[in-house]
Amino acid sequence: MVDSCSNILTGDQFYNFLNHNFDRHYDQNRAPLGLYFHAAWLKNNPEFLDAFLYWIDEILANHNDVYFVTMTQVIQWMQNPRTISEVKNFEPWREKCSVEGKPACWVPNACKLTSKEIPGETINLQTCVRCPNNYPWVNDPTGDGFF
Repeated sequence: MVDSCSNILTGDQFYNFLNHNFDRHYDQNRAPLGLYFHAAWLKNNPEFLDAFLYWIDEILANHNDVYFVTMTQVIQWMQNPRTISEVKNFEPWREKCSVEGKPACWVPNACKLTSKEIPGETINLQTCVRCPNNYPWVNDPTGDGFF
């Protein structure tokens, strides 16, 4: 994850990091470039968010064959590839999100939880449902302590 790189200290460094990795993928093997970082990292570092948004705008303005998609959409395209001219009508890439209706909640529950996997640590979790007994983890995905 990019947000674990301690050598990226400025927006310019983050922008250069993105460009370097994009160029490596675009100019060499054309493999999908995964962008992995937490939203909170961008929210807490406005300079990085500005650099990221500028980079996206620049990439889209200069490359008519680049798309920002989810990993699921990458797999769908790999299973059923389309040309650039066909991809605009590629059904799996059509937007299916609906923002109609009420939000799940206006103010989420703030849960202070523990986990057997991280003894002695309190982990904060915000959720629109009841707080689980434990922090959800691989061996306890519901946080109910049944596993």
